[in-house]
Amino acid sequence: MEIKRYLSDDNLKRIKKDFNFLFKLIDTSYGEFDFAIRDNYFNIYYKGNSLAKVEPKNNDSYKVSINAKFFDHTKADNPSFYFSKKNSENIILLSKQLHRFFQRKHLTEFASRIKKVHNGEEIDFEQSLITDNLNREDFIFIDRQVTDTKLKRKRLDLLALKQVKGNQYKFVVAEVKLGNNGELKSKVASQLDGYVKHINNNFSDYKKCYEKHFKQKQELGLIKKPVIDNINIIKPVEGIILVGGYSGIAIKQINELKSTYSNLKVKQFTNEI
Repeated sequence: MEIKRYLSDDNLKRIKKDFNFLFKLIDTSYGEFDFAIRDNYFNIYYKGNSLAKVEPKNNDSYKVSINAKFFDHTKADNPSFYFSKKNSENIILLSKQLHRFFQRKHLTEFASRIKKVHNGEEIDFEQSLITDNLNREDFIFIDRQVTDTKLKRKRLDLLALKQVKGNQYKFVVAEVKLGNNGELKSKVASQLDGYVKHINNNFSDYKKCYEKHFKQKQELGLIKKPVIDNINIIKPVEGIILVGGYSGIAIKQINELKSTYSNLKVKQFTNEI
């Protein structure tokens, strides 16, 4: 089993130097834009939707992939902003072109295209959970859409780190559902249970990956708390279902879930006044 969601030391240095402007932009977006480290590349997210995939390449260049619906015929779709382009999935930029290409005006235009597509309320709810829990020391949403070689394209929604004591943290696997989602029954419970068991069974791999992932995000200035050199991730792994809205429908389904899965943790968010 392999999970590798971190950058090589050389690419970390490159990205830290070349994208310093982007980290500042992400920081001042208060969660609307997000930076997600992957296997030697990174994704920029906007409100839970992948805006761009950025891969370091040789010769001081980067390959940038953006969905054609978000990129074609925008102001950034202009040869003056990049080195070469075959299509929206194969744009090559030199490091000196990065700031102009990923300027706020262009990112805002990509974001407006994403808004028009709109992947639904559940993504919005997931994003609000991340945004409303920024800069907490005791609970950190460390990654989203997590997968590995054994999961075979299955992806858990959110992975968090929950503080136990000092620099000790444990994994919390979170599945996100709206209260009116028909999957808010045994399916999501068994799915969550499967993810928790999977991380427990491959704990040393996940521990190594996310201790490094945390440290790299901290070095890039994307995690400001806790202010410690290293974290130590310990067992046990927890699971939780985060349910948003539609309390009338949700409460019935949550009660059914709890009657079948007595140890299941469920946190419900309502819009009650």
